[in-house]
Amino acid sequence: MTIIELRDVHRVHGSGETAVHALRGVSISVGAGELVAVMGPSGSGKSTLLNLCGGLDAPTRGEVAVEGQVLGTLSRRKLAAVRRRRVGYVFQELNLLPSLTAVENVALPLELDGRSIRAARRLALAALADLGLGDLAKRFPEQLSGGQQQRVAIARALVGERRLVLADEPTGALDSETGEAVLRVLRARVDAGAAAILVTHEARHAAWADRVVFLKDGVIVDTSGPIGEADQLLSGAPR
Repeated sequence: MTIIELRDVHRVHGSGETAVHALRGVSISVGAGELVAVMGPSGSGKSTLLNLCGGLDAPTRGEVAVEGQVLGTLSRRKLAAVRRRRVGYVFQELNLLPSLTAVENVALPLELDGRSIRAARRLALAALADLGLGDLAKRFPEQLSGGQQQRVAIARALVGERRLVLADEPTGALDSETGEAVLRVLRARVDAGAAAILVTHEARHAAWADRVVFLKDGVIVDTSGPIGEADQLLSGAPR
């Protein structure tokens, strides 16, 4: 089953001579049980791609569909519901609320969607425990290290029954051992039936993916299977 699909998507910022073509005719689909890594140089359109997948931005042309629903046809209320219920995000900026504890940050999307506080906190504690943070659940973001804050943000993205996980360099603030643990949790969620798109610069992280998509100047220039071929894509070596 296809979870996320982009159909001939273009995204242009600005107009005239100053227009920036962030994406140029991108088409991609990711099915349930599939983890796709997106690689490419800075400015290639990777973050724009994630924003469009999650309904945080709209294409200039083309369509984005989540589980068959074209996001551009939805009202604001329905689009917000899709983002709360179906999509989990891991942002580079983390976006944790400083006035909430770790468990409250993770539980917040569930509570906003109508879950009881008790049920939301129970699921949030389980998500934190999966990432080795069960004993830090009552701490505020300022009481956590950068790596711990990153894991709280990842727990928030994975909590509940979301079917699509979008991760923008989710291991950037983590040491290698913790980063591997995070990717293991992400892989387990995918193997349980979710779909995920992982933006990364590192081939060792892309090795967890089923497919690697390489973006350059807003265009998909190649797609490989497992990461064995990705180094050639990055270096431009002949295949």
